[in-house]
Amino acid sequence: MAQKDTAQENTASAETAKLVLQNIGHAWLGRTVFEHFDLVLGKGEVVALVGPSGCGKTTILQIAAGLVDPRKGRVHRHYRRHAVVFQEPRLLPWMTTRDNIAYGLKVGGTPKNSRHAIAEARALEVGLDHDDLDKYPVQLSGGMRQRAAVARALAVEPDVIFFDEPFTAVDVGLRRVLQDLVISAARRAHFSALFVTHDLAEAVRVAHRLIVLSAHDGRIIDQRIIEGEPGARDNRSIFDTVEGWSHEPLFAELFDADRRVSA
Repeated sequence: MAQKDTAQENTASAETAKLVLQNIGHAWLGRTVFEHFDLVLGKGEVVALVGPSGCGKTTILQIAAGLVDPRKGRVHRHYRRHAVVFQEPRLLPWMTTRDNIAYGLKVGGTPKNSRHAIAEARALEVGLDHDDLDKYPVQLSGGMRQRAAVARALAVEPDVIFFDEPFTAVDVGLRRVLQDLVISAARRAHFSALFVTHDLAEAVRVAHRLIVLSAHDGRIIDQRIIEGEPGARDNRSIFDTVEGWSHEPLFAELFDADRRVSA
């Protein structure tokens, strides 16, 4: 698939976008991480941002979410609220699971009975039980804590969710369950999402579009539409897509990095 003219595409679709990153540049300790980065996130679109460790993909997400100020460029947000799901669950240890899930609602002024009802609904949606709601984070398994983190993001009914490698620390079986939960929730709630990952199979499973970053300077080296819809791609088609990409020089940096990590 041919590489697209990112700047031209962004200009054409920016008017209807939920999020636009325009000519973003950033540096860390005097070292340039990336320059001239452009991104448009459409309504209801899930975009996967992939690349080797250190290429700047998490920094891009943090800039998009307003957690980090870029050194240059502009961020345009055309939505009411967003949520972030981090690699670590980041639950407050002194709060029950119910109160952790409802925390954003409490900050927003939602009455107690309403926010608890919403928290319970979201908890059940991500596979937690009623009994889990009164437990504290230390009493939950790692997978259950990450389910609670996803439920917390969904509870505030965000227009955009930023996922920063949220399922890296869980086993393969649970990772697929959580990926399917995100896919189902996106289909139900129609939110847009920026999903950072180094796992191509995960990107193909959850996203509509893929953006590949270079390890050397953080620039976009390719972006492509992923055929089919998230949730409608079976395991065989996902495997065949990733296997086909693995032979492309374009993805050599990513696959070489994955092999070094697993070695």
